[in-house]
Amino acid sequence: MRALGGVSAGALVVGILILACPGAGLADHGAGIPIREYRPRSEDEVAIIRLIRSVAEGWERKEVNLILSAYAPDARQRAWNDPTRMIDIDGIRAEALGAFADPRLGRVRFDDWIHRVYIVNVSAVVEINQRFHGWGRDHYYRDFWMFARRDGRWWLVRYDYEPQAPFVGP
Repeated sequence: MRALGGVSAGALVVGILILACPGAGLADHGAGIPIREYRPRSEDEVAIIRLIRSVAEGWERKEVNLILSAYAPDARQRAWNDPTRMIDIDGIRAEALGAFADPRLGRVRFDDWIHRVYIVNVSAVVEINQRFHGWGRDHYYRDFWMFARRDGRWWLVRYDYEPQAPFVGP
């Protein structure tokens, strides 16, 4: 492509698209993009985003089977009450059921912000900033969701998080 003032025409077009379509799916900035505004770039991303929303919706509806529908049978997750321990699918189920039985949990709300999505062959990692509302307050996390495609379907295989200070979105 021809250079225009030292800038290639391709870079110029990309720059114009970014300016003309703010928040159109590019998430490598700030807190990321709210999941409802994230524009998947492939069918794989569509499937992965759907799994992330299934987990959130399962917590919001307090439906453990909806949550677990996203997880592979051999999935591992960091325990919410003990960040030094990883739990398996039975532990994930027990953790959710225990939370749902706690009357102090109250109304649950997830606010997921997609920060980065990396897909390589049959593996994917999604970096998310997350506000989780439960137990009467907001909790903030920086999450890493790891996925694998097996038998033509994406599965959540590992969920890892780190508590963080509240993030500021646009």
